[in-house]
Amino acid sequence: MKPGTHNPRKAAARRRHRRHRQGGAVQASTGAVSEINVTPFVDVVLVLLIIFMVVTPMLQRGVDVLLPLSDNHKESKDTGEQIFISVDRNGQVFLGQDRVDLKRLEDQLRPMMMQQPQPPIFVKGDRKINFAPVRKVLEACHHAGAESVSLATEDRKKKGN
Repeated sequence: MKPGTHNPRKAAARRRHRRHRQGGAVQASTGAVSEINVTPFVDVVLVLLIIFMVVTPMLQRGVDVLLPLSDNHKESKDTGEQIFISVDRNGQVFLGQDRVDLKRLEDQLRPMMMQQPQPPIFVKGDRKINFAPVRKVLEACHHAGAESVSLATEDRKKKGN
């Protein structure tokens, strides 16, 4: 062959040699590397992680009710093992997120009170109702064998009232 002509065998050998030198990354004819760029994916995952870290503490367990205000408010950390019983402004009783008949509440609590250690119960009564439905919930907890029952309140100082 003449010195200025194109030799396909030598060109293929040069491409193989160049690919080997670059650590096996295959290049297209434009010179772009055909490997997946994971940087945008990692960015999206980190943003989602930050969002979940910020939002998770704001999630409220049980049914949302207006809690009574308290001057001597003691904050308890939510460990995920507590049992939340809510009484809304209509007097309806909820065990977690599920509506339950007050007459059946004791029967549903009894198996939960057999766990060791016994999970604490937090009763969330709406501040707009009279105390009678909340008192009945407290009695049902007592009859089911609950050792630790607390009334959930909201700190008056944080509320600004």
